[in-house]
Amino acid sequence: MEDMKFISETNFKPTEIGEIPEDWDVVKLGEMVEVDRQKIGKADFKGEVPLVQKINFESGLIILREKRNTNTDLFLGQANRLLISKINFHQGAVSITDREIAATTHYEFFKVLHLADLHFLWIYFRTPNFKNVFAQEIKFRGFKKEANFRYLKNFSIPLPPLSEQKAIAYVLSTIQEAVEKTKKVIEATKELKKSLMKHLFTYGPVPLSEVDKVKLKETEIGQIPEDWNVVKLGEVVESNIRMRQAKLEHTDEIPVLPMSLIPEDSLYIKDWELRKTHEVKSGITVFNGDFLLAKITPCLENGKQGIVSKLPNGWGIATTEVIPIRTSKVLSTEFLAFYLKHPKLRIELVNKMEGTTGRKRLPKAIVQALPIPLPPLPIQQKIAEILSAVDDKIQTEEKKKQALENLFKSMLSNLMTGKIRVKELG
Repeated sequence: MEDMKFISETNFKPTEIGEIPEDWDVVKLGEMVEVDRQKIGKADFKGEVPLVQKINFESGLIILREKRNTNTDLFLGQANRLLISKINFHQGAVSITDREIAATTHYEFFKVLHLADLHFLWIYFRTPNFKNVFAQEIKFRGFKKEANFRYLKNFSIPLPPLSEQKAIAYVLSTIQEAVEKTKKVIEATKELKKSLMKHLFTYGPVPLSEVDKVKLKETEIGQIPEDWNVVKLGEVVESNIRMRQAKLEHTDEIPVLPMSLIPEDSLYIKDWELRKTHEVKSGITVFNGDFLLAKITPCLENGKQGIVSKLPNGWGIATTEVIPIRTSKVLSTEFLAFYLKHPKLRIELVNKMEGTTGRKRLPKAIVQALPIPLPPLPIQQKIAEILSAVDDKIQTEEKKKQALENLFKSMLSNLMTGKIRVKELG
């Protein structure tokens, strides 16, 4: 975006759709787009072109069907057309075709005319302001909200000069591309973590080039290095954790850890709520360093767990829907936390939940009887250190993604209303 300059001062004029910059126009959609597609009978469709399954509301990208067969009539559209879902248009179901493509008649293809820029309209149709206004006015057909061109063509929107439309689309597309690239980095790093966990819990912290040198033994939990042991989790945790008590009368407020603050992707629990003592009716007393494992569905399946940290005065009250664990001196809490995140083990625990559908819980006895690997403590700490570094990378990229998304929302709001103007240099 080095070739762009931004201007924050502009003059506005009143219009029937609100104030807009003086050099913008109010234009009806029918002046900017026209329907452009070919109808194909189901008997005539041979599956030569991709077939739309849906449009992703969040990204605006087209998701294709795996199989190109159909029991309904279709529309065939060309590349560089706006594809909208008639039913979900008001939710942002708008995309741009990058090739010839087929869709059911629940979709519509629009060719963008000379007044407007294709990418500008795509972004504009997905703005909160447009979606909110459009949702209030769309017509109802039966139980479905369906956008039809007869109505759309008379819908008015603010339109900057064409050069500014292109500049706005360029700025916002550049930010969005950075968001998508960051998402891919996050997904790739998460896949790396899965591979690392499988490697580390089988061979230990050794390079791939040296796995042949590691002598393995077969155990009830699979192959592990010869110098590792397998123990029941209950053998290497404090047995009296539920008996410890904190004196509630010595404070007016208590740090509380509800299930909503138990993380799915972080190693430590860093947030809590302060509540008045008399407001706390139930809970489990927990201390800094305790490991909490969610035991109820769907929290267990979602991976809610974490190590309690940084509680004021060192203790607090947690939801009764967690199993608290305090490791002994021979077991690293961080090592245990990562091991319990192993996808294979998580599935095993989920399959052992008891109770009715929707209220299933993992019995504490199952957790205590769980066989786990027990490497020498320095090895445990090294494994936890490696996986923590990967987690740090994921968290850094997550923060970057959030910052880019916030920037996109801010620029989207300001550029699309003319509060900030973007011009090309030269």
